[in-house]
Amino acid sequence: MFRVPTAWLAMFLIGGAAPVKDPKSPPANVLNVASAQQPSPNDRSPYDAEAERALFDMANQARAQAGVAPLQRDEGLTQAARAHTAAMAAQQELSHQFAGEPSLQQRLAANSSLHLDKAGENVSVASSVEQSHQGLMHSPPHRENLLNPGYNVAGFGVVRAGSSLYVAQDFAHSLPAYSPRQAGGLVSGSIAHLRRDENLPPLLWVDSDAAENAACSMARTDSLKTVSAHGSYVVRYTTEQPETLPDAAAKAIENRAVRTFSVGTCYARTSSYPNGVYWVTLVLQ
Repeated sequence: MFRVPTAWLAMFLIGGAAPVKDPKSPPANVLNVASAQQPSPNDRSPYDAEAERALFDMANQARAQAGVAPLQRDEGLTQAARAHTAAMAAQQELSHQFAGEPSLQQRLAANSSLHLDKAGENVSVASSVEQSHQGLMHSPPHRENLLNPGYNVAGFGVVRAGSSLYVAQDFAHSLPAYSPRQAGGLVSGSIAHLRRDENLPPLLWVDSDAAENAACSMARTDSLKTVSAHGSYVVRYTTEQPETLPDAAAKAIENRAVRTFSVGTCYARTSSYPNGVYWVTLVLQ
């Protein structure tokens, strides 16, 4: 499911075991979190958009040199990174999560509508954009995030506090978004493929409001243990990729006595799945 590798970097200490205070940033020049996240329309933006663009360009240049596809900038991930960068500047400290702050997974879910299945984060403090990028690239875990071919979207946040630049880089892998019908079609395609592999006749897809309602009921209650549709076999599960069938479904799909199937899907974000999953009810007769 959703995976979140993280790494942090201080230009004054690389690979340390605890967040590092930035001695170059006097408290008088540090932004408070509230004003940084919600600046007044009349105030100058606390974020350094030019530095953010420069770091993003450097990241994609490094990916191109490594033969990796470029990252696409996402506004939601950018807002999540900016809010966390402002928190670091306010605390004069590097961290992936401060006391009372949501986790990276929760921050991304709150700011982005993308369907994400994994994410990572780099944080750093440096005196310049170039120093930040070079420090991250020379640190193996940060370099791994920057060049990870499994990430296709990102958002960078930069806050200038005194002579220092606080940086947060949020990376993620964005999945395609499907309508219920499209998701059901992917499930159907996988069922057909599995039946062909077993030299079995194809199953007939029968539309069913009961299966659809059961899937959405699971999503609403955030639980697989809910009233379900009836059939010879009923398989209930969650998945980030509708085309991938759970192992538990194979036995029912391969049963020679089965002739028809119905599938209901419902994409939803819940407490258990902040970034969202497809809730699926598969009924075979």
